[in-house]
Amino acid sequence: MSIVVFLSNTNLQVAVGTATPGGARVSKLYSSPLQEGAVLNGVVMDKDLVLQTLNDAWKMNKFPKNDITLIINSPQLRATRVDVPILSDNKTNQYIAREIADNDYGRFQNPITGWYQLSTNNKEKKRKVICETAEADFVDTYVEIFSKAGLKLKSIHNGVQLATEFFTKQVAGKNAIYMILDGNSLVTIFFAEGKYYYDSTSRVFARPGTPEFAREIYASITSIRNFISAQRLNIVVNDVVFAGLSQTHVNTLINDILNIDNQVDITMATPPNGSSIGSDKQAFPFYVYPVSGIRRVDEKLSILKASKNAGKKAEVNGIHKIVAIFGVILLIEGIVFAGLSYYKNTKTDELKKIKDYNNDDSIIAQVAEYDAMYENMEEMGSIQGGVDILRQDIDSYPIPDSSVNAMILSAARVHDVEVDFRTYSATSGVFSITASSETVDDINRFIDELMNMDIFENVDYTGYTLDQDGTYWRINVVCSLASPDIPDDISEEEGN
Repeated sequence: MSIVVFLSNTNLQVAVGTATPGGARVSKLYSSPLQEGAVLNGVVMDKDLVLQTLNDAWKMNKFPKNDITLIINSPQLRATRVDVPILSDNKTNQYIAREIADNDYGRFQNPITGWYQLSTNNKEKKRKVICETAEADFVDTYVEIFSKAGLKLKSIHNGVQLATEFFTKQVAGKNAIYMILDGNSLVTIFFAEGKYYYDSTSRVFARPGTPEFAREIYASITSIRNFISAQRLNIVVNDVVFAGLSQTHVNTLINDILNIDNQVDITMATPPNGSSIGSDKQAFPFYVYPVSGIRRVDEKLSILKASKNAGKKAEVNGIHKIVAIFGVILLIEGIVFAGLSYYKNTKTDELKKIKDYNNDDSIIAQVAEYDAMYENMEEMGSIQGGVDILRQDIDSYPIPDSSVNAMILSAARVHDVEVDFRTYSATSGVFSITASSETVDDINRFIDELMNMDIFENVDYTGYTLDQDGTYWRINVVCSLASPDIPDDISEEEGN
């Protein structure tokens, strides 16, 4: 039997069941609200509130207290998919440690990494694994809370990746978007031809059942389509599977989306083949994460074991270091004591010579003359440096004129895009414009052309919006003018 706990910003969920060859068989589901501020993005903000919620859940339901899996979605628990050579588990641990060290985990002071296997390709002599990395203190906090509640954790996993693997069988050979709503957090998972391709997490502001909510969901669908276009994938994706909403809200969402795009096909999430949810099948869309945690995971190194190994290794290394340091200190003391007498006599003679040299009248006069000359040179250098900086600033200041507007308008005409010039900052050399068109790809090609123009140092764009009629797209574009090229003869003249 497996006990899986999922903690979000708003709820504690528990799933009880057993893993099956094809998925999971769930016998019981439980949910309890978390008080606001107890957990934020997977980080415990109030240990006492989380502990009280756990105690209440176990007191009410008499769940088993051992071998508990904790599921969290948090930036503090990063999951990375890696292809590794087929090696022994110990050598794979070392390989993964090197791979993770090369990634950007600079914000982690003391990272620990666990991993589990997804698949093996004997032909290519590779296996696909998921590495999970977290701060040691982050893991220790949950271990402490569960221990105080009398519960023993077996594993800690990232929920999005578990859910992704749970749904993989449903999308065999298909192009689909899975969306999981948890409170205000929307996770979007994109499958291309049945294979996981991309996932993202965003915040939803509108209430389910409203037209505004449908527009936000459609914006996420459009974002995936733009991603497909940018990656030049020769596929079409219209199938959207939604979890985290009631059937009533899903029906409303379907009608609202059809008014925007009648090609989108939205369906309610159901358990994959090989999985069952007892008598309450309608509950599955709200328990995707804990249910996916019941599925059997080929865990080679749990993050909890990695944390313990790191602690033991640090303790052993600490003892060895203390012994080595003590021996070195004794050796150094013997050498130092033997040479102190000779050193003292030698330095006493040198000190007398230095004092005689420093008190010489001619040397004192030379030092005073040098100090005066140095102060004068420092002042002149400071003035010259200021002049050089001013000249460089003047030469590098962006020059906005009508030719800039003309180039932007020319590119817009080529791609059938309308441009509205909003603002220009003389201080930063930044243009703010709005580009609009009936076709998103026309806007993308227009922005690509702006990026290739030498007159701009940088082009940023954000905020695709669709007008109320659903026919016209707009995006805000910020263009930073590039500094003009300084002729070589001027630079050489300044260097001389």
